[in-house]
Amino acid sequence: MFNRFLDFLRKDTYTMGIVLGIVIPAIVFGILFGVLSILVHSNPNMLINNPSLYKTIVPKLILISMIPSLFILRHYLLKLKYDKTGRGLIISTFLLGLVFVIVQFSL
Repeated sequence: MFNRFLDFLRKDTYTMGIVLGIVIPAIVFGILFGVLSILVHSNPNMLINNPSLYKTIVPKLILISMIPSLFILRHYLLKLKYDKTGRGLIISTFLLGLVFVIVQFSL
């Protein structure tokens, strides 16, 4: 079953890169946001002292969640030589950068 999953990931298509570039940062963002929520709810004084905590932290979490995409991009471009998947990852990372800019300047 794990070999099937690895075979599924070894495709050189634009859609594979876009999917990887969106799913991996979304998972990392969810984990980081969940940990932040648990920390805030375990210490309510932190939320009372800083009510705009989520407004300042969410853009930073978006940037941090984009970091694994860069390592995946390096793996697909240098080790596997999958140019189409790498280009898809670049496209999705650029779109996540735009999301960061929109979130940062709309709050």
